[in-house]
Amino acid sequence: MKRLVFIAALVIYLVVATGSSLTHRPQIDEGMFASPAYNLANHGHLGTTVLEKEKATLTRIDERTYWVMPLFLLSTSASFEAFGFSLFSMRLVSILFGLLLIIAAYFIALKISEDDIVALFAAVFIACDYMVLETASSARMDIMSAALGYAAIATYLSLRERNLLAAVVVSHTLLVIDGLTHPNAITAFAAVIFLTLYLDFHRLRLPMLFAAAIPYLLGGAGFAIWVMQDPAAFKDQFIDNAMMGGRMSGASSPVANILREFTERYPHAYGLGASSSGHSGPIYFKALMLIGYFAGVVGTLAIRDLRDNRMVRALLIITTIYFVTLAIIDGQKQTTYLIHIVPLYLTLLALVFGYFWRRHLFPRFVMVAAALAVIAVPLGGMALKIRQNTRGKYFDPMIEFVKASSSSGDIVMGGADLAFGMGFESNLLSDGRFGYFTGQRPRFIVTDSAVQNSWEGSRVSFPEFYEYFPRLLRDEYRVAFENAGYTVYEKR
Repeated sequence: MKRLVFIAALVIYLVVATGSSLTHRPQIDEGMFASPAYNLANHGHLGTTVLEKEKATLTRIDERTYWVMPLFLLSTSASFEAFGFSLFSMRLVSILFGLLLIIAAYFIALKISEDDIVALFAAVFIACDYMVLETASSARMDIMSAALGYAAIATYLSLRERNLLAAVVVSHTLLVIDGLTHPNAITAFAAVIFLTLYLDFHRLRLPMLFAAAIPYLLGGAGFAIWVMQDPAAFKDQFIDNAMMGGRMSGASSPVANILREFTERYPHAYGLGASSSGHSGPIYFKALMLIGYFAGVVGTLAIRDLRDNRMVRALLIITTIYFVTLAIIDGQKQTTYLIHIVPLYLTLLALVFGYFWRRHLFPRFVMVAAALAVIAVPLGGMALKIRQNTRGKYFDPMIEFVKASSSSGDIVMGGADLAFGMGFESNLLSDGRFGYFTGQRPRFIVTDSAVQNSWEGSRVSFPEFYEYFPRLLRDEYRVAFENAGYTVYEKR
């Protein structure tokens, strides 16, 4: 029965993540990451060619992409090679790493609790969680990074008693791979270091430390070879991305940035802020998921048998490490980064459920009903998102209009996500400043909520553009097409 429940959870995850992948409209970042992966698969270089390059600070980005770590781009390129270029083949990478995340979290819960019921609750909660499903159906590197980090923790916990040397080497190898995927790997790195010292400090030997260094030496050598192909481009691109939008501002005011987790990141992620264009309905119901996360943390702290357990205390400390690290290193408060910590919240909730289940403090049907309530809200939210089909209703009609209304020489300016409809060999140009620096005037300009948010954010960071963009659209363009997701402006 337990095996069937676990398999059912994985099947639900795959069905819902696939449904979301097929129906959710593409995002700008997905187009930005797809361009170098597409070029590697089709032209043999890792350049991002969809971006405006004239007067750009991203030096030679059309030749080499350095502003993000390379492994997600390589994984995406491999998917394009295997399955052809499409938005789904790109999102498939995230779906598969989501499976790794669920399985790794299951083993973490199992080793923490030594209870297969707790591990099963954790796997079910995580497989059906909104943040997990949404991130798994998005072609970004976040879930790949989170899955590798959880795999490193799970590997260490699973191997440490039988072979500590193997636990150290394998876990740190996974951490190096994670680090070459996204800098947020620092969360899992800190967690594994803590677990090693907390659980096995007295067992550590000098050869183990040398063995742990080998993956970092090999990974560092590979990274150095990659960087040395064009050090100047790496410096300009990587630093530009690291400093963009106050991303690294958290370290300058740690307490304020921790407070912003509660006032910005979590409210925005769970329906208490503005939603993206094309989405409607009772999105604020997502906030109910926060009650589950809160119940997991508070319940674990309140139940003496749990908080006095050495392994459970380790999980609570790891959760704290993740929370503080994400709060400080991410000044932008990106909601997608929550994929790193949400499975920990749900594992704590599973510990509480397991405690009540094993002690028969409530009838089993009550516990099952409560578990179904935990997964009903996120699955309902995903079902609504799939039903709204923002790709079919808004993206595809907009692309059809632009294609039908433009000739071969017409330039279309908009987000890189438009390439999933127009192709990366088209006259699409992604210029976030819409000709402010270049003076270029395309035939069509396509805007959506992401463009609107970027423009509104420029009021402080770039007031000249804030005044320029609406004036440009008012004086030189007219609205040629509009739906709930996009507005297309045509040159007068």
